Amino acid sequence: MKNLLKLLAVIFIVLPLMSSCKCCEQDKLSISYQAYTLDNGLKVVLHQDASDPIVGVAIQYHAGSGREKAGKTGFAHFFEHMMFQRSENLPRNAFFQKISAMGGDFNGGTWQDGTIYYETVPRDAIEKVLWMESDRMGYFINTVTQAGLDREVDVILNEKRQTSDNTAYGQLGAIFADEMYPAGHPYSWSVIGKMDDIRSATIEDVKEFYRTYYIPRNATIAIAGDFDIEQMKSLVQKYFGEIPSGKEIAKPTIRPAKLDTTKKVMYEDMFAPLPMLRIYYPAVEMTNKDEAALSMLAELLGGSKDSPLYKTIVEANLAPSVNIYSNSNEVSGTFDIGVRAFDGISLDTVYAAVEKAFVLFEKDGVDMEQMQMAKAMQEKNSYNSLSSVNGKAQSLAMSNEFQGKPDAFIDDLEAFKAVTASDVMRVYKKYVKGCNYLAISMVPKGKSSLALSGSRVAVVDVENVEDASSQQTKSKAGAIVDDDYTRTPSAFDRSIEPEYLPNTPALTLPKVWNSTLSNGMKLSGITHNEIPLVTFDIILKGGLLLDTPEKPGVAYLNAALMNEGTVKHSAEEIEQMLNLLGASVNVYSSSSTMGIQGNCLSRNFAKVMEIVEEIITEPLFDEQALEREKNKAIARIQQDSKNPNRIAGKTLSTLMMGEQLALSPYGTAESVKSVNIHDVQAFYHNKFSPKLASFNIAGAISQAECEKALASLAGNWISNNEVKVPQPLPQPTAKAGKIYFVDYPGAKQSVIMIGGEGLPYSNPKYYALDVLNYKLGSGSNGELFTVLRLQRGYTYGAYSGFYFRNGYGIFNASSSVQATVTGESVDLFTEIFKRYGPTFTQAMLDDTKNALIRSKAFSFETQYGLLQMLDNIYVYSLPSDYVKREENIIKNITIEEVKGLAVEYLDTDNLYYVVVGDAKTQFKKVKGAVLLK
Repeated sequence: MKNLLKLLAVIFIVLPLMSSCKCCEQDKLSISYQAYTLDNGLKVVLHQDASDPIVGVAIQYHAGSGREKAGKTGFAHFFEHMMFQRSENLPRNAFFQKISAMGGDFNGGTWQDGTIYYETVPRDAIEKVLWMESDRMGYFINTVTQAGLDREVDVILNEKRQTSDNTAYGQLGAIFADEMYPAGHPYSWSVIGKMDDIRSATIEDVKEFYRTYYIPRNATIAIAGDFDIEQMKSLVQKYFGEIPSGKEIAKPTIRPAKLDTTKKVMYEDMFAPLPMLRIYYPAVEMTNKDEAALSMLAELLGGSKDSPLYKTIVEANLAPSVNIYSNSNEVSGTFDIGVRAFDGISLDTVYAAVEKAFVLFEKDGVDMEQMQMAKAMQEKNSYNSLSSVNGKAQSLAMSNEFQGKPDAFIDDLEAFKAVTASDVMRVYKKYVKGCNYLAISMVPKGKSSLALSGSRVAVVDVENVEDASSQQTKSKAGAIVDDDYTRTPSAFDRSIEPEYLPNTPALTLPKVWNSTLSNGMKLSGITHNEIPLVTFDIILKGGLLLDTPEKPGVAYLNAALMNEGTVKHSAEEIEQMLNLLGASVNVYSSSSTMGIQGNCLSRNFAKVMEIVEEIITEPLFDEQALEREKNKAIARIQQDSKNPNRIAGKTLSTLMMGEQLALSPYGTAESVKSVNIHDVQAFYHNKFSPKLASFNIAGAISQAECEKALASLAGNWISNNEVKVPQPLPQPTAKAGKIYFVDYPGAKQSVIMIGGEGLPYSNPKYYALDVLNYKLGSGSNGELFTVLRLQRGYTYGAYSGFYFRNGYGIFNASSSVQATVTGESVDLFTEIFKRYGPTFTQAMLDDTKNALIRSKAFSFETQYGLLQMLDNIYVYSLPSDYVKREENIIKNITIEEVKGLAVEYLDTDNLYYVVVGDAKTQFKKVKGAVLLK
């Protein structure tokens, strides 16, 4: 076997990369671009990609939480929020509304080193985006009001509750920052900051941060997509060229993390069902020459099934997985190991397993085949990261701003590929072996005995929900009344929104080729030559629906075991063979489907299919592997049982549809424990059938090449069984039109989830429900988001949608709201549902039609998007042109039809309300609620 791996390494790694992809050379990944700098210091990177009629824009500001001052933590992230409010020539919340109206997508993000804003829009909307982005770069600060600042404080505090304070392991980041770095270090506080610091933010703070960091010379704008280079240069100059450059800013000073001694701390987490150990070794910043070797070390220690940490932890049944990586930032970095153990496992035992893995690594040395695997997979992943214009724009902007070169991410890949065995051992000895570390034990409430021995209790600021003043909002409810402001002079009238550019993109369906293989399996594909990859799946109808009511979870365990080796090769050997081919393959099972998903270098597709055939036709079904996978499934069930959102979803589904249709693909802890190897084998032989399957593929491959590669699989995967997928009938366990409250003592937020009937995906009217929902809750332009976040500040977000699950269409609306406003928030949902239909206007419908039709330009940008279309066609028995059918529904639907749908599907008497929160403080505030036991 070792000789085979060495041969594969020579054939598939040493040979140059051959591809028709325009962004690739023969022996090195590359991306074409033009880079230049405006007179005011703004760095510009342009990359043309005419494969889809869309454009991605990313603006990277060198302004992360590391730029903050002590006592003003969380301010970089806070400022990211403020920048979405308004600017001199954009009214309040225009970013949320206008990008959506363009049919585009947008967001922003903040971390220790920077803040990035990004949009993807149809190509004719690019001038509008540049107008908007330049306005908030140069024409923002005069519009900031106290009322707007107070509202955003409320929103950010709710984001902190949702992402940190009301979720399992959410306090880990704050503990790490406080313990790893000394006071005053730029990484010594979490990115989201402390609640008291956020509450104390002032307008003067906002102005100082803006004038210091939101300046052209501190930013890079990258634009990728379908545009004319010279026209784009002119537009960038027009909108950004006159903005003052600002003062010179010194680059952050590198300040490596240092530990004079090993530190062990622990925290009892009320939301955590399982113990977790995180170990951090001080390491290097992202530009350090040792970073690539540390990343390779992480791959060799725990990145595969043949790695030491996998053997000592996962195979030893201590945990379902292990995470290890080099976490390098601009100023400093760490080398991290993370293990979320099984229920009741002592973290002392986990740490002993980590030490055992180190001993194995030192004894066996660097495995050259493992290194080649890691390099091949990194190459594939790099292509995937460049599959969208948004991914390209962000990569170019970040690399240029932090490393001084737009394609520095390619240099990082080359550095990783150049790592040697001696490099790996050198950094292991320098940064890990015998070095001081920070160990954080996160354990369930009341189970401190599971923490690492010698750990002291971590200090964490936690809200007391019984003290109403701790959640007092700063802003007043309702729309913010904006004060007048002074306009900044400009060379042209920036108050006039530019028109769309000519050549509006129209929806063009990709060409689909179809056939049926000799074993009855369907075949559908789309040739897509932009990157030298193929993305495929063998999708089968069934999944959980094929389980017996007595033993749900067998379909999931069947899939899990099919990933655990064949009669010819172990799971480790299968993984090695795939990775050396630049491939990833996974067998899965969900609520209503199952199958095999894969992604690989297109040149190796035929060889990958040989391995896929072996996985399908010769699974091992090992009993020891079954016990491991059962433990993993139970751990997932346990985690879901403590997750407020999962609790809300499970409760809602049970109320609406009954126990059987509310089950997760894992089943229940009791059913999983009862499954034996014979149950799994019987499922495989009787129900995992090609007659339920379609092979769907998108990528750099022709129909003839695909059929040739699949001929052997079709000849050897044969089943004579006639498998019928059952369709259980809904059996509601409660009445609609009521509010059901689930107690989660101490919750800092309340999860509100509301559900009702929808339509099956196969119904021709299904997409009409998306039209109905667009202005209600499809995103940041929806009424739910507008009222609960923008007008009230009660939440970080509120959304709704029509979905298809377990054979049934459902409506779902949800939000996580500040605990003290639980009752008011439930009432707001009801008010919005009741008024939505009667107040829906023709103007709202026209906006919806325009946005949805324009957004279709995004449908087929990536291989994953193309594959999703093929999957939908098969699973839901849709016509091949169903996307065009959706477009026709958008164009032809009338306001009367939308209002009729609102009456039918938003009737609150037919909706189920579920609230998961702290009953002691909130139950009595929710009018008419029923407390569930």
